[in-house]
Amino acid sequence: MVSTIILVNPNAGRGRAGALARELVSRQKTLSDALWLEPTDTAEAQPQLDQALSDDCQRLIVVGGDGTLNLAVNAVLDKGLGKKVHLSVLPAGTGVDFARTLDPYPTLETLPVVLNSKRSRPVDVLQVNWQNGQHRYAINTVSAGIAGTVNATLAADPGRGSGAYLWATVRAFFSYRPQPLTLTLDGEHWCHGDLTLLAITNGSYFGQGMRVAPQAAIDDGQAEVVAVAAMPRGLLLLRLVRIYLGNHLGAPYVRYRQASDIDIRQNPATPELDIDGESAPGGDITIRVIPGALRFSC
Repeated sequence: MVSTIILVNPNAGRGRAGALARELVSRQKTLSDALWLEPTDTAEAQPQLDQALSDDCQRLIVVGGDGTLNLAVNAVLDKGLGKKVHLSVLPAGTGVDFARTLDPYPTLETLPVVLNSKRSRPVDVLQVNWQNGQHRYAINTVSAGIAGTVNATLAADPGRGSGAYLWATVRAFFSYRPQPLTLTLDGEHWCHGDLTLLAITNGSYFGQGMRVAPQAAIDDGQAEVVAVAAMPRGLLLLRLVRIYLGNHLGAPYVRYRQASDIDIRQNPATPELDIDGESAPGGDITIRVIPGALRFSC
């Protein structure tokens, strides 16, 4: 019987995730009997986690970045264990935007206190649905537009150090062309036109610290919808600073609203989506907020 699983991405944080996880176990003796999963890549991680998760599992601790957390979230929900398994995250990658939303921010000092409390809180998720019947969950952000080009740029750069997303965004400006998107929110037509960026968020941050949705709450049953209109490249570079600071929502080139059901229509040839920092197919999709789908240790 496995009650606790520790999922470690050995590549996160340029290889320091494993060391962080071992230090956590040394500080938290109750984790000494936990099942340790340290797969070499996503292809190996998915079957390992799927096999390990069962009705006996009470806790899943993720040591890594947003991509590893996304993998864990999808595995837990696909198993129907979202209300049973208490999730925790120890940030170790360069993309740790969901963790920035948590209070307190999970560290080697704060996480043992959270684990000992044995309390949990509900967290919403975003369910992304394609027209072919496939679906995928996001815990933090689904973004379209230039975000897909940025992901491709990041994938070509194995370094992925601090600030990698910012530099990849700057580089993407020179190749990206704004694409027409049509958005329907909660059954009402909301927007149609060329957009540079569309972010559907549960948390406040994406892109290694961009505070794209400063008013977001991860347990309010609503997604934040932020649409940035097409504009000259030079102007967009200047306004990127406002997105990092989180004071862009009132700007004339930004449209913002909350919604629980989002329908996106776009050219199938548009760049891929960004789901929690990982690439996914573009095209027409619907996004539905599932309130309280997960439990997070708190």
